[in-house]
Amino acid sequence: MTDTFQPPPFAVEGTRSGTTATITIVGELDIATTPQLQAALSALEPGYETLVVDLSQCTFFASSGISILLEEAHRAGIDGFELIVTKAPPDVQRMFDLAGLQDKLTFRAAPR
Repeated sequence: MTDTFQPPPFAVEGTRSGTTATITIVGELDIATTPQLQAALSALEPGYETLVVDLSQCTFFASSGISILLEEAHRAGIDGFELIVTKAPPDVQRMFDLAGLQDKLTFRAAPR
């Protein structure tokens, strides 16, 4: 009997609607998957006024992802766009709250 580890499904999806770009993270963002987030952000066409990072389907968010979000917040200040982070499920969002990031990032509830 051979058990092989299968990581949980993970995806980063980028979409654009008018002047809003959205990056949606599905599954666990960890050290192995943060390059996919970085690649999706780098692939966005310039010219958006709002960047939404949607964590509503994210089941884990590593500190490497926090670094990327803080870098994007800094870039937003320089490049003049608004960064909005759609809140993660409560177990994941708690980490952001404990880290005191509500003062550094703009969080909004996921639309229903």
